[in-house]
Amino acid sequence: MSMRVVAPTKVIQVELGRPLTPLAAPADEPRGYPLAFVLVRLHGEPLGTVSLKLHHGEMSVDTLVAQIRRDLGPRISDHLKRDGATGDVRFKQDGSLDAPGQCRGQRLRDVWPLASVIVSTRDRPRDVEVCLESLLRMTHPRFEVIVVDSAPSTAATREAVERCTGGRVPVRYVREDEPGLARARNRGLTVAAGDLVAFTDDDVYVDVSWLSELTGAFELTSGVACATGLSLPAELETPSQVWFEEFGGFSKGFERRIFDLDSHRGVEPLYPYKVGWFGSGLNMAFHTPSLRALGGFDEHLGAGTRVQGGEDLDAFLRVILHGWRLVYEPRALVWHYHRRALRALRRQLHGSGAGLSAVLLKRLRDPSTRGDVLAKAWPGLRYLLAPSSPKNRGKAPDFPRSLTLAELAGVAAGPFLYSYSVWRDGQP
Repeated sequence: MSMRVVAPTKVIQVELGRPLTPLAAPADEPRGYPLAFVLVRLHGEPLGTVSLKLHHGEMSVDTLVAQIRRDLGPRISDHLKRDGATGDVRFKQDGSLDAPGQCRGQRLRDVWPLASVIVSTRDRPRDVEVCLESLLRMTHPRFEVIVVDSAPSTAATREAVERCTGGRVPVRYVREDEPGLARARNRGLTVAAGDLVAFTDDDVYVDVSWLSELTGAFELTSGVACATGLSLPAELETPSQVWFEEFGGFSKGFERRIFDLDSHRGVEPLYPYKVGWFGSGLNMAFHTPSLRALGGFDEHLGAGTRVQGGEDLDAFLRVILHGWRLVYEPRALVWHYHRRALRALRRQLHGSGAGLSAVLLKRLRDPSTRGDVLAKAWPGLRYLLAPSSPKNRGKAPDFPRSLTLAELAGVAAGPFLYSYSVWRDGQP
């Protein structure tokens, strides 16, 4: 089997309410990108993505419009109907959509609850600065930012955070001497003043309305204790970044969903243990008293532990099993810089697999969920291993086998790593 060349892909976004411009190669890159990954928005709402082949890094507005209409026409039509428009989807000569100027989906309110945004980091001061710059550009009216420096080896992160203080948004630096992402998040939780607490990572930059959309998700229905959002790649420059998107990436789609154990549980046989549905830890928020009542994040899980993953999945699952609701809101958008090197991606996928099986081990140890998990073990294995399962069918035929094996090795190791970690800490 011949190996395909994994080409770099230009990541861009377009707003259909404004004139579109042709895609053109920069003057210093005459060949340009061969491919484009385009996020399409209308009135700020993410509608979906389209993938385009470019000719020497270029594409005309007419070609771009035709691709958007072909791939996202029904979603555009649904949005326009919500805004009160009638008739077919029509584009103007300049490429903009013939649409009402006012979007009925916009949230207007006078009073917002205070939100605390927690960013955990370790020895990546430049990444922290980029993340903070995006957070401080947000339009949300009431929030604070807490940067938790996890077992730092230098003062560089503190200095980077200090350079971002003094503006309209309070920015605090908190040091946590013990390593571990879950421990750092829990440290931030202890000092958070907000009614809601949102979490993102230092290798992320957020959309200007990210926090407002996450906050609004808590008011969509009763009993919401957690909200998650849409996470897209900030760049697709290396094969590893492209492969991670083929693996599934962090995106959970463009449809808003509500999860609970009652009217919003769906018919999926693995529910609620196929926890990858719920969202990702780099884009999540909780009702602060609810997360504290759950005990925060499990400090035997997540980056910086033996397991190396799963602390976010465990928290999502505990929210659902407690009887609360979780809302996935795709309007709450962040952009993530995927691992650029293959070795780092293998390590990440190993941690993801280990985190998943460690979380399932916790459910097996709980008498209230043990029978349900055992009943779903065989469908779960088929979902994990079958090439035709929704998890695997997006992989190209030449998708690196080492990445699949890294995840499976993590799944096999997770229960042992978690059990050893708990035993070392002297917990039952």
